[in-house]
Amino acid sequence: MNLSCKVVCVGPAALDFIFDPIVAGLRQREHVVHYTDYAQFERESAAVLGSAGVLVAVGSFPCTREMMERAPQLRALVSPFIGTEGFDEAAATALGIIVANGQVPENFLSMAESTILLILASLYSLHWWEQQLRDNLPHPPRVPGRMLNGRTVGMIGFGHIARAIAHRLHSWEVRLQTYIPRLRVPLPNGIARVELDELLRTSDIVCVLASLNAETHGMLDLNRLRLMKPDAVLINTARGGIIDEQALVQIARERTGLRIALDTFVQEPLPIESPLRTLPNAILTPHAIGHTQESLAALPPATIETVSRVIRGELPLYVRNPEVIPEWTHRWSPRR
Repeated sequence: MNLSCKVVCVGPAALDFIFDPIVAGLRQREHVVHYTDYAQFERESAAVLGSAGVLVAVGSFPCTREMMERAPQLRALVSPFIGTEGFDEAAATALGIIVANGQVPENFLSMAESTILLILASLYSLHWWEQQLRDNLPHPPRVPGRMLNGRTVGMIGFGHIARAIAHRLHSWEVRLQTYIPRLRVPLPNGIARVELDELLRTSDIVCVLASLNAETHGMLDLNRLRLMKPDAVLINTARGGIIDEQALVQIARERTGLRIALDTFVQEPLPIESPLRTLPNAILTPHAIGHTQESLAALPPATIETVSRVIRGELPLYVRNPEVIPEWTHRWSPRR
């Protein structure tokens, strides 16, 4: 049994269906695992962190620099999902801690497909047509649907999800553009790189696909949202905090031609009293539109393998802060 690197898993009860197989799989590989919920972790964090080698938690879990500094043996923060917005990645990098996530292909491909689903459902007014039938209303003289063909699609962020979207839309005869502050790898052919304001002004469909961080938090405020075309489609399958929700409600009420599809919100679950629920031109889904049987089934095995690699002193499957790799490898690799 590996006693040199304890794994601490912190997960809400609602995600037991993900964490239970992760914990079982790690124990089957004879790793020492301490599994706790948020409330219990708060009570026992001092004792737990002192011996933690790997911390596994959902990406929204607030893992601060102060918390990491109380874990002298911590070598990795691991999110089974794509998001890591709760992890202080800059602090982790400064402390030599690697950050990994669940960027399995099934995950980002499902998110790409579901984002395209929301684009088409918005353009073609799917829910409106459903209601026409359910209410037995007469066929309207003017139909609201619009084609995707020939439109300009702007993607804020250009990670795995955006790349998969671009690949799938390549044959749809659309113009693709992206705003990405720091370009780490060359853009594929046919993707234009533009500034954010230009993207908002010129895109028929705006897809929010960026990570939530200090730079992107509240990035789409009232002034930025006003730059969009009056009949634009705004899709957010990334993180709710990127959009100023109060400003979005104001814009949506001013511009009845604007169409919105949101899978994520500042507060989740979305409060019953949220004014977003009252918008007739919005599709709202509970941060689960991209969850598929395939994507969820792929997460536990990937997390188990990532944690096992970290314990062996090998790099995780999917690294969020690659700049820490030289220092991390020097410290933890058995071949150092």
